[in-house]
Amino acid sequence: MTFLSYSSHSTQAMWTAQAFETTENVAVESYDETLFIKVYTMRNRTLADIALAKVYFEILVDFAKSHPGQTIQYGELVAKAKMAYPDSAYVAVAIATNMGRRLDALREFTSQHQVPDLSALVVNKATGDNGEGFRKSFDGEAVRQEIAEFDWAQLQLTFDQFIEGEMHAYQQRVLKARRPKKIKEAAAREMWWTYFKANQAQMPSLTQVEKESIIQMVMQGTDPGDAFAEVTT
Repeated sequence: MTFLSYSSHSTQAMWTAQAFETTENVAVESYDETLFIKVYTMRNRTLADIALAKVYFEILVDFAKSHPGQTIQYGELVAKAKMAYPDSAYVAVAIATNMGRRLDALREFTSQHQVPDLSALVVNKATGDNGEGFRKSFDGEAVRQEIAEFDWAQLQLTFDQFIEGEMHAYQQRVLKARRPKKIKEAAAREMWWTYFKANQAQMPSLTQVEKESIIQMVMQGTDPGDAFAEVTT
């Protein structure tokens, strides 16, 4: 496989992966929003994160080719993914509100191969700008200029090798885990309710059995979004 060489002219295009600590062997007695964000948003990548990062990368490469200088909203990207990959279980339950982790994985991949950060094309519908986390570290306009100037038609790059490495890391985390975090039922129900309220407009109807299955998975330490995806696919 041949990879294109790319030299960034913007210091903002440099990206360093951040390692986030996970809470192991902790019984969460009550729901706390700060704890929820730390443990469930900043934790190690899931299989869904990896799979959807690949999908979004492929769509954004095509978008950069066909719409130079333009941006795409989070919801539009999800809609394009559902049209392009109708048989993907992960894509079927993908929603815009938890795209950040998937774009982080995409950003790591493009950084490894010295390609402009395509996640800069994805903007918020209300503001027309990138998410707050992106803006704190990068100059979106500068990165988008690099994207516009890059010759995407000549790109020869595959996500498969990245996925292989991520899968290995995921398997190692599973093997090293002494036991899953245990979460009290009341806290698990509150976590699920918070996730449900944030995504209610995009979610299908759930049976009581499906809801209880999700709660049980959350109690065992599964992210509410991942539990929802597993139960509904």
